[in-house]
Amino acid sequence: MQMEWHSRKGNARSHNSDAVALFAWDNKAVIALVDAAESNTSVELAARWAQACARAAVQAHDRLNTSDSIIDALQYAHMRLRPEHLHDRASYLIASLDLDRCEGALLFAGDCLLGISGAGAPVWLNTPHTLEAHYHHSSTECPTEIQGAEHILTRCFKGRRFSTPECRSFVWAEGASLLFSTDGHWREHLRDGVSLTDLQDDASVLRLAAGATPLNVIQPTDTSNLFIVDRDVLPDMDQEAL
Repeated sequence: MQMEWHSRKGNARSHNSDAVALFAWDNKAVIALVDAAESNTSVELAARWAQACARAAVQAHDRLNTSDSIIDALQYAHMRLRPEHLHDRASYLIASLDLDRCEGALLFAGDCLLGISGAGAPVWLNTPHTLEAHYHHSSTECPTEIQGAEHILTRCFKGRRFSTPECRSFVWAEGASLLFSTDGHWREHLRDGVSLTDLQDDASVLRLAAGATPLNVIQPTDTSNLFIVDRDVLPDMDQEAL
């Protein structure tokens, strides 16, 4: 399994507030990507929520990997993070993958996207939870007086209250790669064509190619924001200090 993690701070940002967490075992993997809105505690939130999300999905594997069990664990993790991140917000997605079967389950809230990457442009598996996407999906024109509609989130991590993520299952063709992308990467870089050195927002992307080889990680990043945890040392959720 080959994994490449590219992450860089945006020119208009003080810190890189993106993070990703990975658990891999027996040709299965759980990946959680977080893009926190910049604040004094956003870097910490991104790291803690990414690991909490991945941990919740891993533990759900022992309970038939139902979305409900993952969401229950996320609610518990949110409750523990809430006092220190009351005013924070973040987009995130969680993918639980069976690499032998080339199938997975996706939970997401916000504007992080998961795509399948082959020879051409990525095929995105989810639609961002933004005001712009909401109006587009409903075939209603977005009011012109709403400025920055593509950046206004309609669902995300909110410190004040838990927001239930959207769930769906997916498959991919053998030989294709999975692309985990924050909006700074998929919107500003890929869609709008802004060069990496000129990006204003934090931009992160994780590319995962399944294979028979041991896990190999390449991580050019300007921040220590990739967290790889061995499932065999997974702590009990009740004992883990988030």
